[in-house]
Amino acid sequence: TLLAKLPIFRGMSTIVFPKQRQLLTALAVLIILCGLTLAPAPDASAQATLHPYRSQHQAGIRLGVWSNSGETPVPSGTIPDGTYQTDFKGAAFYFEGFVGLRFSPAFMGELSLGLFNRGDVNLRDNVYTDEFFGNLLIYPLMLRAKFYPLGGTESRLQPYVCAGGAFYYAHHSIQFYRSDVYYAGFDTESATSFEFTLGGGVDLPIASKIALDLNVAYLPLEFSKDLITIRNY
Repeated sequence: TLLAKLPIFRGMSTIVFPKQRQLLTALAVLIILCGLTLAPAPDASAQATLHPYRSQHQAGIRLGVWSNSGETPVPSGTIPDGTYQTDFKGAAFYFEGFVGLRFSPAFMGELSLGLFNRGDVNLRDNVYTDEFFGNLLIYPLMLRAKFYPLGGTESRLQPYVCAGGAFYYAHHSIQFYRSDVYYAGFDTESATSFEFTLGGGVDLPIASKIALDLNVAYLPLEFSKDLITIRNY
């Protein structure tokens, strides 16, 4: 089956560092497009002596930490007819699923979708003393090119560097509320952004179709409008 041909990644760790930058987004995407165009197709005879992992596509998950170096919203403030309270930490649990298309032992294209909870945002209606409890969730959708400098060797450890572009969607969603009437206006704040991403890591195959991956990524994120009073996440 198709799934039997995809190496499954488990026990992965991802650490990401957001910071204000946007100018290199177009260049990063261009790197991917050039790589997809110029990368040679894997040659079966040349790969016969290599570990099977280095000639296969990938699919898996990454679990890790999003470390914030951007702004932090004020703990509390006012909104029309009410007040709000925030609880944003310096780091958050990060989940990511991905698929990778192998073009050669040294080059791969990767598409991933992540999710992390940036923090709690609670709202209070001063007129009816209603309370709304929610979170600010951020979804990064990334397209990256991964280069393996040792991809054509017999080395078991496979370090790589990666670059690409990212689309971010952030949404303040209300999970539950203490009110007789749900006020939908409190649940509509969202923002999007296009950014670039840079990173690197190492793959460690532990079987022909199973590997572990450790990577670090730099993911700047700044929205074009204020979201919970700040833009730089």
